Amino acid sequence: MKTSLLLLSILLVIVISCNKDKFTTIPQVTVKSISPSTVFSGDIITLKSKYTDKEGDLDTVLVVYKWYNGATVTRNDTFRYSFAALHVPVKTDEADMNVTFTYNITNPPYLQGVSKDTTATLGLILKDKESHRSNYSESKQIRLKKP
Repeated sequence: MKTSLLLLSILLVIVISCNKDKFTTIPQVTVKSISPSTVFSGDIITLKSKYTDKEGDLDTVLVVYKWYNGATVTRNDTFRYSFAALHVPVKTDEADMNVTFTYNITNPPYLQGVSKDTTATLGLILKDKESHRSNYSESKQIRLKKP
């Protein structure tokens, strides 16, 4: 009886730990950091993140940016570009990735300048080839300086 109970306990621990490590069909993304914290015209903004996707078939990166006046969002927009632009090997189911933008320079990808100093956040949503959308993950606020 003790042996059966011990084997059952071991089996339960193995099943729980195996399920914890499995990726889901729906992509998952986490923004880890954004830099620099204060951005001037021509600066490169780097959004560091991590993703998982069971099939490794990511297709699209949606970048959501929000401009703030205090705690109020004054501008909110989304732009998209191909996941292939990140040069992640095909069928990669987990990776760290850096999404970069130039501030107020019209070479893509870029963020348009603001008319006055403001704060902003950048967020990510990933889509795969089956149109599954990831969760939304957002950066901390950064300071955008008027050009």
